[in-house]
Amino acid sequence: MERVSRPLYVMIIIMSCFAWTALAEKRTTVESHRLVRAVMCEGIKDYEPVYPAVVFSIDRGSVSCFTEFDRISGKAYIYHKWYRRDSLITVKRLTINPPRWSSFTSVQLRDADKDPWRVEVTDEKDNLIHTLRFSIVE
Repeated sequence: MERVSRPLYVMIIIMSCFAWTALAEKRTTVESHRLVRAVMCEGIKDYEPVYPAVVFSIDRGSVSCFTEFDRISGKAYIYHKWYRRDSLITVKRLTINPPRWSSFTSVQLRDADKDPWRVEVTDEKDNLIHTLRFSIVE
C-alpha cells in the first residue's frame, strides 16, 4: 500500500504545481493592460494629442502626456510621474476602464522649467510601463 501511495502523492504535488502555474499565468494576463500609444504633445483636442514632439518651447505655457491602453480587463489605475532632471515634480493618478481607454496629464511651464524632463508611466504596483523623454527650451 505504501508503494502505491508515494507515487500517487508525488503525482498530486506535481499536478498541483502545474495547476498553480497556469492559474498565475492566467491571472497575469487578465490583470494586465497594454500600452498602445504614449506621446508628449502641445495639447489635446477631441481626445487626441496635438503636435507631438520631444522638444517644446517654454512659450507654449504647458505640455501634455497622452497615453492610450487596450486589453483592460477591469477598472485600473496608472500613474504619470513627471520629473525635471531627476527631481520628481508631480505624480498624477489616472483611472483607465475596459476595454480601451486613453487619458492625459499636463503641467504648466515656468521660466525655471527649461531643462530635460521625463514622464514615467507606471501601474498600480509601481511597475514601470514606459518612459517618455523631452526637453523644454527657450
